[in-house]
Amino acid sequence: MNHLIVAFYPEHVSQRICEMLSASSLPVRTVCSSGAEVIRAVNYMGGGAVVCGMKLPDMTADELADSLEEQASILVVAKPEQLEYCENPHLFRLPLPVNRYDLSASVRMLIQAEEMKRAAPKPSRSDQETIAQAKRLLQATCAISEEEAHRFLQKKSMAAHRKMADVAADIVRGGTGETLGRRLF
Repeated sequence: MNHLIVAFYPEHVSQRICEMLSASSLPVRTVCSSGAEVIRAVNYMGGGAVVCGMKLPDMTADELADSLEEQASILVVAKPEQLEYCENPHLFRLPLPVNRYDLSASVRMLIQAEEMKRAAPKPSRSDQETIAQAKRLLQATCAISEEEAHRFLQKKSMAAHRKMADVAADIVRGGTGETLGRRLF
């Protein structure tokens, strides 16, 4: 399925990127000239892989990633000194100058990441609630942030080869009070 979006400003850069991708058998579905256009395209397609510059007329790549959250995988192509300012951890980065082979390899990986994300099973509503409850419990008893609680649950589930919701359920069932922090950490 072709969900590849290219967005650069000025537009002649988009044309050059599209030519490089087409020469590598990677057809572009949509070319956008603003972040708002990218957001509309991703929403219309139900996700996608976005190749863009650091700055679009209405927003930066970081702002675009924040707006799209997990709906799309984003590859930012820019000068190395500009890429240093990318703060969003979900952005993939490719420094200029770039040749066709590096660009096509990076875009293929981006598309593969997007396809894997689409294929991954989504947790049920009850699983999400159990995970949220376990995070709150970890935060309260261990004095950690929500992000640290999430990473803790991820690590424990990967180490035990279990679903994150199952590990969270164990914590919710058996973990109240001061002993939780000592037992887990």
